[in-house]
Amino acid sequence: MRKIDSRHLVFHILVALYFIWMVVFAILLGMAVYNTYGNRANSSLSMLFRDWILTNLVMGSVLFMVIRMFRNRTLLDKIIFYSFCFMGTASIIVLLLQ
Repeated sequence: MRKIDSRHLVFHILVALYFIWMVVFAILLGMAVYNTYGNRANSSLSMLFRDWILTNLVMGSVLFMVIRMFRNRTLLDKIIFYSFCFMGTASIIVLLLQ
């Protein structure tokens, strides 16, 4: 059996956390859009969503930068890069719509 490399294990854990963050962040953005354009828009909830979106964007950016420090130049790196750009753009659009 091969010895488990801790650096490799940490990379996979970070990538898993990134994809979990992406799903949770997409749900948060969807909830914010639904609150804004739903039947009963709640202004205090909109302000709370704005704070959550900004906090999640910062945390996702930190996670993205840490993953980029591994200098992995594969298809996974491109998927992470483009998905982060998409989520960042979507969050800015949602913040501007509120």
